[in-house]
Amino acid sequence: MTRSRVVVLTLFLSLVLLEHSLPTTFSVTSARADVKASQNCLKIYVVALEGVATYRVENSSEIVRGVFEAAAINKTSVLLGFKGIWRLDFKEVEFNAICAVIADWTGYEVLVEFGSDVVVINAHGEYLPVPRGYSKEEWVGKIADAMLNRQMTWIHLGGYPFYYVQHQKGDIETWEDKGFQELTSYIGKGDVNCLSPPDCPYSSISGFGGQSLGDWRKLWDVYTAMSVRPLKASDFKDLLILDIYTYSCDNERLYPGAVIRFLLANETSDYGFYVHLGAWQFRDLNNRDIDNPDFYMAYVATAAAIWSEVGFSTYLLYCGVPEDIETANATGRTQGLDQAESFLQQAINVYEQGKYKTAIALAYQARGIARSAVKPINYLQVYGPYTLVLGIVSLVIFQVAWERKRKAKLRKLGYIKCPLCNNYIAPNEIEEHKITCLQNLKKTNID
Repeated sequence: MTRSRVVVLTLFLSLVLLEHSLPTTFSVTSARADVKASQNCLKIYVVALEGVATYRVENSSEIVRGVFEAAAINKTSVLLGFKGIWRLDFKEVEFNAICAVIADWTGYEVLVEFGSDVVVINAHGEYLPVPRGYSKEEWVGKIADAMLNRQMTWIHLGGYPFYYVQHQKGDIETWEDKGFQELTSYIGKGDVNCLSPPDCPYSSISGFGGQSLGDWRKLWDVYTAMSVRPLKASDFKDLLILDIYTYSCDNERLYPGAVIRFLLANETSDYGFYVHLGAWQFRDLNNRDIDNPDFYMAYVATAAAIWSEVGFSTYLLYCGVPEDIETANATGRTQGLDQAESFLQQAINVYEQGKYKTAIALAYQARGIARSAVKPINYLQVYGPYTLVLGIVSLVIFQVAWERKRKAKLRKLGYIKCPLCNNYIAPNEIEEHKITCLQNLKKTNID
């Protein structure tokens, strides 16, 4: 990369990522005055590049409208559990979201290369735009790096992710299922797929998804979604944050819409999320087809991305992890809980700064420690019998050694061993002692 290009990219980054106005960007923010000034904004970028094909997305303007409308919701109520028998316990959380549209290749390249803690929405459906100078594999590697190490969330809308590729110079390739496998290989899942089941029934909003996203009212306009291009629960069971649309097929739970954590087995605090919405056709509560699926795809996926940061972190910190710690305490598994409580407090501290993804990562570390906590070892109960035996053996060995030492000392002083009782007697007393021993021995035999 030339020096002049580096300068251009740096200038563009300072403008776009700091939310300064550009002809290709515009933003919407919460206007509430009571949102904490220190609170970080959720930064949401819609990649809708001029001249790039789309598939399963027909109108990118409707994608933009759906994103902005979902981002305009500036608070959500998170269910934490029950107070008593009938009363639900909610925590209301307020947040800010800033949205922008990236319509040129330079902005797109800078966003993926340098963006941190951002949400990126690909408005091209099954097409993945690849900037000049990168192979498709290299560009997916850049996306994966941002998701693994810079807390980027990538949102896929409509159809099979990364099924087609369009290079900046205009060339188009068909990558089929290898594109998504290239991405998931970075989290050790390079053999997954999003193949649709036979007959593709419609999926309903999941119970958890409906409850979590309830503040986004237009979600209920698309109560069911075509069950196409789903994620499989067995592939991502340890990474699932939110199931949006779900159904079962051949003993497998499938998610046409879901949010997962994008990370390897080792927990870090720098990973982001992957939001998947394979469906591109929806129906309302009356089972009528929706006329504007592009708007609703973007609206639902953006709402899910926002909740996965704001709502899920709230749930973990104020319900999920405290319950894990409480359960461990109640069952006596207290060894290591101090560390779990320390991670939880760190998570709450960064959460209050608006760093939701970092809070989630720390909360998961606290949860892992709490769930693997064990009971403290009762050394007296475990090792008491062994200690008693060892003490007896040691006493016997000491007694034998002491007796040998005593007899050796007596022999050194000239004492004579009595052949009848084996005791050591002074030389001037041995004859008298023998007589006494004989008398005692005769008496014992008579008795």
